[in-house]
Formats: sequence, structure tokens, C-alpha cells
Amino acid sequence: MKPSKPYYPLFLSLEGRVCLVVGGGRVGERKIRRILECGGEVRIVARELTPWLEVQRREKRVAHVDLQYGEEHLRGVDLVFAATSDNDLNRRVAEDARSRRLWCNMATDPETGSFVVPSVLRRGPLAVAVSTSGLSPALARKIRESLEDRFGPEWKAYLELMGRLRALVQSKGLDTRENQRLFREISGLSLLRHMEGMEEEGKNRVVEAVHRLAHPWVSKEELSLVWSETWKTCS
Repeated sequence: MKPSKPYYPLFLSLEGRVCLVVGGGRVGERKIRRILECGGEVRIVARELTPWLEVQRREKRVAHVDLQYGEEHLRGVDLVFAATSDNDLNRRVAEDARSRRLWCNMATDPETGSFVVPSVLRRGPLAVAVSTSGLSPALARKIRESLEDRFGPEWKAYLELMGRLRALVQSKGLDTRENQRLFREISGLSLLRHMEGMEEEGKNRVVEAVHRLAHPWVSKEELSLVWSETWKTCS
């Protein structure tokens, strides 16, 4: 067995990007669900579609462009997913994509493609990606599942709050060094623990803790507003 190649970790924005998925079975469906969640445009080449994909086709959320793959399907595409159960066809798709300098994910032989899709734990804006460089997707999934208790649903509200606090501090016109100092110190607070319990009680804890650090630049009234906006968004 040859050594696994190193992969460069990267998070992509798929908004407005065209993704070609060759294969309409369970694997193709799993890829397409993730692509749609991230705002990508999906084109499918497949002889058959799963019931879920058929619904997406009828509702025009995806485009079923052909029954049989040809290299012409790569025109105007940003990402390619070779997701059939036919290893030879997947290899052909990957080779065609490589010749056009297109990124391709290959389901049956990940190292033949140019990128792998990690197992991802999502909590709102938080995304924890686990990859074994294609050697064992099942193990990557097991590791990701072991993190689910460590990063519970409360992290969505926590990160929304941190993002709003960062924007508030940046609006005060402080120099970059002072901003960075404040960001580091705020991130070191036990805000996640303070947020547990009743809404009003949690708000008071967070406001007091942040105000002690950010005073005199940030007022308690501003922090209360940030809390209320976060609570409204995440409740």
C-alpha cells in the first residue's frame, strides 16, 4: 500500500458554483444533500435517481442533465463528484476532470480524485471537519460522532454571540492591536457556561463579564442588545 498523500484543509463557499454529480444513487444523494445545504447548483448525470432526488428534480432544485456521462458534461462546471458504483466510470470522470484542471471527488477510490469530503460536525456556524485522507471514511465518521457531546447545540448560540461581540468591538474604531487583545480576552471568558440556564440570568452574566473587559468602549446597554439579538436569532 502506497503512503497516503497529504491534503490541504479548506472550507469552500459553493454559493453560485456549479457542481456536477455523476451518479444518482445513495452516494450521489448524500453528496447532493450537502451541496444544496451550502448553496451550490447541482447538475446530475445518472440513469436512475433515488426517490428523494426525483423529488428535487421535479421541484427544480437540481437539474438532471443526462442519463449517460460524457466529457462534454464538464463544461461550465466548478466541482465534480464521481459518485457511481462503477469504479471504471468514476476513474474516467476523475481523469477527464484532471485534464481540465477541475477538482474531483471520487467515491470508490478517494485517492484517485483531487479532493476528499471530510466527515463534518455542524453546530450553526461551527463546522468541525474530520478526515483520514480517504483511508477510512468510517473511522472519520466515528471520530466525528465522538465529538458530538463535546460540541453540543449550545455552540450555535455561543458562536452567534461571539460574532456579534466582535462586530460591536470593531465598530468602536480601536486600533488593530487593541481589537485583537479584546478578542483574545473575550474568547477566554466562560461565556458558554454563563449562557446556561434562564435567559435573563444568562444575559446578566454575559453582560457583566464582557463589560468588565470592554469598558469604557462598550456599554452595558449595547451588550444587552447584542444578547437580545443573539437570543432572537437562535431561539
